[in-house]
Amino acid sequence: MEDHAGGRLRRRGPTRRDDMRQSQVDVQRSFADAGGTGLERAGFRARINFGAEARFSRARTNFRPGTDNTELDFQEIYAEYIAPIGNGLKIQAGKINTLVGYEVINSFENPNFSRTFMFGLSQAFTTTGIRFTYTFNPMLTAVVGVVNGWDNIEDNNKGKTIEYLVAFTPHPRFGVNWFGTYGNEQSNCQGAGTSAQIPSAVGNPCVDASGQRLPGVDPTAKRFVNGLIITVKPTDSDTVIFEPYYVNEGNAAQDPTKQSNSFVGNRGANNARWNGFVAYWIHDFNDQQQPHAFSLRGRGEIWEDAGGWRACGGALNTNGATNVCAGAQGASPNNGFQSVPNPFNQPAGPGVAFQSQTLWETTWTLQYKPVPNLITRIEGRYDHSNKSPFLRGSQATNNQEQLGFEVIYLF
Repeated sequence: MEDHAGGRLRRRGPTRRDDMRQSQVDVQRSFADAGGTGLERAGFRARINFGAEARFSRARTNFRPGTDNTELDFQEIYAEYIAPIGNGLKIQAGKINTLVGYEVINSFENPNFSRTFMFGLSQAFTTTGIRFTYTFNPMLTAVVGVVNGWDNIEDNNKGKTIEYLVAFTPHPRFGVNWFGTYGNEQSNCQGAGTSAQIPSAVGNPCVDASGQRLPGVDPTAKRFVNGLIITVKPTDSDTVIFEPYYVNEGNAAQDPTKQSNSFVGNRGANNARWNGFVAYWIHDFNDQQQPHAFSLRGRGEIWEDAGGWRACGGALNTNGATNVCAGAQGASPNNGFQSVPNPFNQPAGPGVAFQSQTLWETTWTLQYKPVPNLITRIEGRYDHSNKSPFLRGSQATNNQEQLGFEVIYLF
């Protein structure tokens, strides 16, 4: 039940930031085990994405903050060495897919075509730094790394982030991953938005009039991530995956009612919280390694942005937060959301600014593989929110439907 998905260890059985055109070149040198010679224990990997999806998934640098139309990205580029210590200590250095979460950037490595809100809006895609992996025995593997933060090639503050994962598989039909990160993620006023309800000090957009750091631009604030991936295989044909997920970040709340120094209510703390739960069901009708393989995949999700920090801060070309909200900041130059009256997530009068919301979705995907290397999918999806972040024509609404098709050829 172990699957190394582009540098991310995860356990698998036999808003959205997705549904985009993508092509990929994957170059890697095969790795030996700890018993080989020095050169045989060394290797590298380079994954290059090109296409519209590269605008969303690529990491930012201080020179290219993620707001242009570049459609070329090194999704991963890292060196690897297996040190001859015990069972072999794997050391990776460079830009690697994150340890956080079940889903990954490449859709063919996921059960469904589209991705969850939890993946697209509240999890890192890649990390840049150094990572250590050690397998104690077939049941237990531990991973720890020191990185520049979420989706950062260059660090955007002076703090580092710790990432960790423990994978425990006591039985071939059952496995648990415990993953998380802890560290500084906010930058020094680089690309972060703040609530209009809290005025900034004259000449310094990072602090309020009293000298306190504004929400979202506090490089000393810590982000704590904690989650599980629980995989159960009740039959040879069925796999069930559960993913509970929780994040809390200091001084990041954008909803005015959650801000302790807000002009609106003064009844909240500045911490932002986002959390969710996803359940997957995968049923294989026949052998997936043979021609004419059929599979049905169902997914249900609930995801909460309790501080109004993650759901509505992005735009079409912005790295860091996909735009799912009608009228969200930065959307009008790309998607024409400026036509929506009193748009969600935009100041539209006294006391109106960023808002928290809860989203849920259900997705069903039918997969057919005429030959093992050719994957075709048809998918239906329904999204719902307790606010009105979606568009139907030019009108804001609280739900949307999607019908998608996907064809993938692996070579």
